Amino acid sequence: MAVPSSDRARRPFLLSLSLFLFISAILVLLFLFLDPSPGSLAFLPSRLSGSAPSLPPPRQQDLTPTPTRGSPPHSQPAEASQPTAAEAHGESGSRGSDDNDRGARGGEADGKTGTSVAAAGAGGDDEELPPVSVRWETCSRLGRGVSSTDYIPCLDNVRAIKALRSRRHMEHRERHCPVAPRPRCLVPLPFGYRTPVPWPRSRDMIWYNNVPHPKLVEYKKDQNWVTRSGDYLVFPGGGTQFKDGVGRYIQFIEQIMPAIQWGMRTRTVLDVGCGVASFGGYLLDRNVITMSFAPKDEHEAQIQFALERGIPAFLAVIGTQKLPFPDNAFDVVHCARCRVHWYANGGKPLLELNRVLRPGGYFIWSATPVYRQEKRDQDDWNAMVTLTKSICWRTVVKSQVVNGIAVVIYQKPASNSCYSERKANEPPLCSKTDVSRFPWYAPLDSCIFATAVSSSYERNNWPVPWPERLNVRYASAPGDSASNKEVFEADTKYWKQVVSEVYFSDFPLNWSSIRNIMDMNAGFGGFAAALIDQPLWVMNVIPIDQPDTLPVIFNRGLIGAYHDWCESFNTYPRTYDLLHMSNLVGSLTNRCDIIEVAAEIDRILRPGRWFVLKDTIEMIKKMRAVLKSLHYETVVVKQQFLVARKGFWRPGKPASGSR
Repeated sequence: MAVPSSDRARRPFLLSLSLFLFISAILVLLFLFLDPSPGSLAFLPSRLSGSAPSLPPPRQQDLTPTPTRGSPPHSQPAEASQPTAAEAHGESGSRGSDDNDRGARGGEADGKTGTSVAAAGAGGDDEELPPVSVRWETCSRLGRGVSSTDYIPCLDNVRAIKALRSRRHMEHRERHCPVAPRPRCLVPLPFGYRTPVPWPRSRDMIWYNNVPHPKLVEYKKDQNWVTRSGDYLVFPGGGTQFKDGVGRYIQFIEQIMPAIQWGMRTRTVLDVGCGVASFGGYLLDRNVITMSFAPKDEHEAQIQFALERGIPAFLAVIGTQKLPFPDNAFDVVHCARCRVHWYANGGKPLLELNRVLRPGGYFIWSATPVYRQEKRDQDDWNAMVTLTKSICWRTVVKSQVVNGIAVVIYQKPASNSCYSERKANEPPLCSKTDVSRFPWYAPLDSCIFATAVSSSYERNNWPVPWPERLNVRYASAPGDSASNKEVFEADTKYWKQVVSEVYFSDFPLNWSSIRNIMDMNAGFGGFAAALIDQPLWVMNVIPIDQPDTLPVIFNRGLIGAYHDWCESFNTYPRTYDLLHMSNLVGSLTNRCDIIEVAAEIDRILRPGRWFVLKDTIEMIKKMRAVLKSLHYETVVVKQQFLVARKGFWRPGKPASGSR
């Protein structure tokens, strides 16, 4: 059939138009694929490119760093670890993958959306750097009885524990850190892990799959510690000694001992053998901050439960070594049926409590020897009476038996006069030539150190009541001088300003989802003090090669511990929402590899949560390159701060947010 002449005339025009459209489409596609920079699609808040606050940073250099004051006993290397096929895929089935992908995209348990570090970090003074080349592997083959999802390197060193000559004094529950090589593996997520329940609901309920340990539920089912309800673990506030609930127990103590003054005179508490930490959790309502601790033992995951609930807690045992706290730290020490023989080994366990308890502080003991009449309990009670008298503890009150339990409260002397009046110098007062008192891998004392509180003013006014003590010039602290007080005040002022003007305003953090914080180089505790009005708590860590300012932190009514960041911290994986490190990378990496430090940061940090580094731009670049190899989203703020968000990536799985 013949083609009309008009169509023949239009054909070249149509061909030209088609060719033009085709070429245009090609050019558009090339433009999109050749310019993938997020800078064309995202923006940086104007304040990120502004200058830093005018106040200079705290002058930590004014305090001369002390050399490493403690060294660990010789430990055996960790078991060699190679990822199994299941672990290489994150040990997750379909349900776990769905939950993990949802969390990696910023979904929160309460339905709120998380803040994307990548979106906030485009443009400005943020410079993209390639990640370092690291062959990350999943922790595996760690030894019989060690869960890869709950791996704690210094407490799960199976080879070192097997080599111990004795376990009589709980040596197997103490730290035995692998040294050659140090761990670099990544802890996998438990099956079905999801973003934690937010505070304050988390005090009473947590996701079962995040801490899937039913043993304690069965073991303590008649004592109301914890129960399972569908997808949740529920904490009713009960306990072995809390027959009417922990709230009534706390009120009962205040009734029989009004001088305890929860939240005023008593601000810092050490809870020994804390169970699931309900005592410390309910004391938070009274403005009391409690360091709850227990060993990693057959009760399975007590401390993991506590931290998942958002309650301060720490893995430790009173065995053969000192606790990582300074002298005279706590206003009150509490023990509700904790399994400690205080008079054992010459009374060293009770002498350790005496060391960390403030002069004039109280020891609250509610255990079977206080109220049961069986021969074993009465023998324990008589031994306790003899020992407490020998260290000049005064029995303030011993309650009547109420609902099957009773409480005795002792008070540590506020002066040294009683020690010199004893008929027998047993246990003896420590001499100045005794082994260093610094409590890092140090053996328990067999002597009593004289109290530093000597003047009548300090006996009557120390500690300063809460909340005044938070910002008061500290007293009775090592090296207390006018220059140090100036540094203390400058530190407090600096952190108050920078937290308000930068951390809350410019950081891509969802503060409403942050509950557990660790300050990895806490200095005077200024960062924690600046956050005191927020619904969160801070574990203030003083590295052992930095100036010893932990006594100042406790004097302020805050809590913390000593630690060496070339080793793992005594906590379970996935237990902190924000890790904060200030001016530490340089000195730290002089002693250990930054890869090992990053692996420990990754172990402690919860997926979807944040690591903040304040340091020089050189140190920021080094740490950023390592974190990028872990698929963290990162942004540099004001050339002083690195903000990094951990995703749900594990070796053998896609990066965060990918299916």
